[in-house]
Amino acid sequence: MGAQRTLAPQSTRMVGVTVYGVTMPTKGTVQIWHQQSGWGVIESDVAPHTCYATSISLRVEAVADVAASPLLGLRPGTAVEFEFSAAEPPIQGCDQIAHLVWPAGAAAPEPRRAAYSGNLWNSVGEPGSDGLTTMRQVVIDPTDIPSVLPPDLPTTIGTVRLWHDEEGWGVLDSDATPGGAWAHFSEVAGKGFRTLTPGQVVEFDYENHGQDGYNFRANNIRGQ
Repeated sequence: MGAQRTLAPQSTRMVGVTVYGVTMPTKGTVQIWHQQSGWGVIESDVAPHTCYATSISLRVEAVADVAASPLLGLRPGTAVEFEFSAAEPPIQGCDQIAHLVWPAGAAAPEPRRAAYSGNLWNSVGEPGSDGLTTMRQVVIDPTDIPSVLPPDLPTTIGTVRLWHDEEGWGVLDSDATPGGAWAHFSEVAGKGFRTLTPGQVVEFDYENHGQDGYNFRANNIRGQ
């Protein structure tokens, strides 16, 4: 047997949607999954709608092509339980978006006990005929991790050069970040889906770690 593999799931860029309403648990079946893109569609057993899901929503057990990519996925036909809410506008033709997805019959994932918590995924057995390996989640208890204070980052004021709503990222310009600072929607202050508008004035922290060809990366972005 091959050596066990451990993966930390990568973030998946999500198409911009507005999520509203109360999250509801239900059962369904995976209709399709795009393994290399990290998203798929779940058919609900109780509602006449389809649900969009991404790798970052998967819990307990999933599959991965460990030789090609750390992205997690699900085999089509897999029975699952999931929590979801309505999406407006629909995304990839789906009226709902999943927040948590886990195998049918398994215990529901426990809510996070800290603002930041991590997961590791260990491989189980050998790849199947489709090249995918079963992965099982190992939850890291945040109380077992020593507290580390984040470094103080410099702050600047600038403007939004461009923003890709469909991919959730953009570029910010300021005198302190020549060439531009790469920005991800998760760093924009606020709740739910967050976006920025080209020309908008923003205040942000920045670090000198390049990404996608830009010399700086923006953190904690606040609109002015």
